[in-house]
Amino acid sequence: MTRLLDAGVRWMTVRAHATYGIALMRIVLGLGIAGYVAVNFPARQALWGTGARWATPLGAHALAGGPLLTAGCVALLLVAVLVALGWRARWTVPLLLLGWSGLTAINPLVADQGDNIARILLVYLCLADTSARWSLDARRRGNRPGRTQVRNVLHNAAVLAVGTQICLVYVLSGLFKLQGEQWRDGSAVYYPLSLPQFRPWPPLADLVAGTEWLVAAVTWGTLALQLTFPLLLLQRHTRMAAVGGALLMHAGIAVVMGLPFFSLFMMAGDCVFLTDDAVARRSGQPTWWSQRTGAPRPA
Repeated sequence: MTRLLDAGVRWMTVRAHATYGIALMRIVLGLGIAGYVAVNFPARQALWGTGARWATPLGAHALAGGPLLTAGCVALLLVAVLVALGWRARWTVPLLLLGWSGLTAINPLVADQGDNIARILLVYLCLADTSARWSLDARRRGNRPGRTQVRNVLHNAAVLAVGTQICLVYVLSGLFKLQGEQWRDGSAVYYPLSLPQFRPWPPLADLVAGTEWLVAAVTWGTLALQLTFPLLLLQRHTRMAAVGGALLMHAGIAVVMGLPFFSLFMMAGDCVFLTDDAVARRSGQPTWWSQRTGAPRPA
């Protein structure tokens, strides 16, 4: 127990872990929120403004006015872009959390679980060093040391929190699915593809729903991946398979079912499982981006 405790203390204090994964999470969340605001900007009054008075029972008194809402959406979009670029991330990430939380809380009827997971991940990222890699902050800092044990502890605590959160989402989702007869008999994926709101590309939805073996494979594969996800993370090779499977699953949800932002925010959380060693082994020579943003060359 003493050796295990010592190893845990060293893991938390000696260096920051998953710096590439956290940086990629910052980029994906920033771009995702910017894209979400930009896509919905023309309909902002109907979603969150004076045109959404139909949401009165849920607190429409908090709905913003026209010019104020427009200014808020523009400011949120700009902050999201700055977060993606990694500019003053220590300040812009908390600002993004406040802006995103405020926007999604105005009208709960147009929010979904993707919005919730993005908000939760942003809370954790406020503690992490999100701009250590692939950022304008890294270019500005150059090779100057500035990481202390306290910052390492906060960063690594955020890494553990994000990883735990994603594992809970997958396992609990799998357990709820396991209670459904359609998930157990391999037909569950067929039913949402028959609903109009989940058929952005009807020919593609019909192709998937009309192939029995594909429906069964996707249904059981999703269930198996979610239930075993934490166990697959314990070994290096199975970890990459688990992360790759999760990314493929969400890519399918984004394209086939038309839920791009939910999938993008979940993909952002999956990035935390990309270890620095794994990224460094695959990076090789410095890229065009790393040469211009000051990201260190992998050892």
